[in-house]
Amino acid sequence: MLAFLFRSLALPTMDTTASKIRRHLDSITRYLTPLLPIANCHMVEFLTENHWETLIPTPLRESLEKRELNDCVEKFWVAAEGKSSGTPELDAWVQEARAHYITFNEYTITARQLQDRIKAWGGDLQPEIRVSEFMNSKKSYEVQTMSHLVASLHKACGATCCVEAGGGRGHLLAALALGHGVPSLTIDCDPAAVQTAAQRVRLIQKQWHAIAKRVYNGTEEEMSKNINCDIHRFATAFITENTDLTTVVREAFPDHDQVKLLLTGLHTCGNLGPDSLRIFRTQPTTAAIFNVPCCYHLLTEELDEGVFDCFQRNFGTGGKSQGFPMSEYLRGFNLGRNARMLAAQSIDRVVSQRQLPVQSLLYRALLQVIIKENRPNSSLPEGKLKRLSKCENFEQYLKMADSILNLNLFDSSTRVLSELYPNIDQQWKKMTLFYLLRLCLAQVIESVILLDRLLYLNENGFDKVFLVKLFDPVLSPRCHSIVAVR
Repeated sequence: MLAFLFRSLALPTMDTTASKIRRHLDSITRYLTPLLPIANCHMVEFLTENHWETLIPTPLRESLEKRELNDCVEKFWVAAEGKSSGTPELDAWVQEARAHYITFNEYTITARQLQDRIKAWGGDLQPEIRVSEFMNSKKSYEVQTMSHLVASLHKACGATCCVEAGGGRGHLLAALALGHGVPSLTIDCDPAAVQTAAQRVRLIQKQWHAIAKRVYNGTEEEMSKNINCDIHRFATAFITENTDLTTVVREAFPDHDQVKLLLTGLHTCGNLGPDSLRIFRTQPTTAAIFNVPCCYHLLTEELDEGVFDCFQRNFGTGGKSQGFPMSEYLRGFNLGRNARMLAAQSIDRVVSQRQLPVQSLLYRALLQVIIKENRPNSSLPEGKLKRLSKCENFEQYLKMADSILNLNLFDSSTRVLSELYPNIDQQWKKMTLFYLLRLCLAQVIESVILLDRLLYLNENGFDKVFLVKLFDPVLSPRCHSIVAVR
């Protein structure tokens, strides 16, 4: 961390894109660093570690404690929508966080601006393809929004094949191959998933004319019945930065004399996103990359080595390249796993749908008090209690949790039931507000992760590099993509 701070004091004088990104990162990290304890706390330990009193600034905490929960929540919705809630401390907290979210500038652009760049690079814009079956509404929206841009970029960069890293069910490239005639290779590490995806795509191919429509300016048109079902192929491989994609493509398309790739990924999980960028940097046959990342909690950091959380999980990198930071400039700066997990949450969706946390979150925190008092050395597996989210009260939750964990806790819970449980409404108010205040940091952390990746490519000599807001964040919370052309 100290090395990062010293580097941030010696910015280059030339006002390059890289220097602008560095200044952008400096502004965000200065704001975020003192708030990382909030981002990295675990909600399970809300009561045992006294998060409300120890992590929330006193003026903000006191201003909220004077009001009823419903009033506080309504004021939060107002503030989160960029309006004045009438509570200065709350407005200041929300507005300062929002001021450090990614905003549009010369390197962070809209999907419309990406289309302009593609045309400037010599590409022709391709129409959208809407697929009405075989995928849910979210996936259909993502495929419709992204596939025509990938097809347009494919032509602009002169690629011979599009490769999707971590392709899952193959939906994106199915639209690319069938709707735009682009030779496509879906790669996934799970052989069973690859086999299932290939079978699913064959079903899509058989019904393509009935389920797909070409979209021009909001008007739908029938698709051509002439499709080539042989240009979408599948391969099984665990992709790392050392994967030779050219060899994988030649094995899948032995008839291709020349290989020039567009590497894409729709919600590449964890380190697959950073490794895709490293492949683009080191393998000249990769002409362009169009990557939408997700699952930031599965990224690795140097900080993770030998670190254990309250579930006794070790998050070491195992000697592999770390997923964050990627840029040389941020080397030494760490976020922490819980902060990365927070980055994957969507304040846009929460505010739009007025979502509050489920009450089982508080029940789990009460259970942690009992465990810490009576079984302090117990190691609990994460996730075993998730199915208890619909319990009607804490006593029911405790009985069911005790049965699952087999810790014989129910008879030892007298103090919690007699002292803490009567104040459960007050504890629920504090936890709900803490959850919402903490959520304001999610996009701040995501901004650091995304700008770090953008800077990594700039540091390595690429200038056609953009962060593109691709999706509506309410419909698809991981809405940003990184687009770069060699």
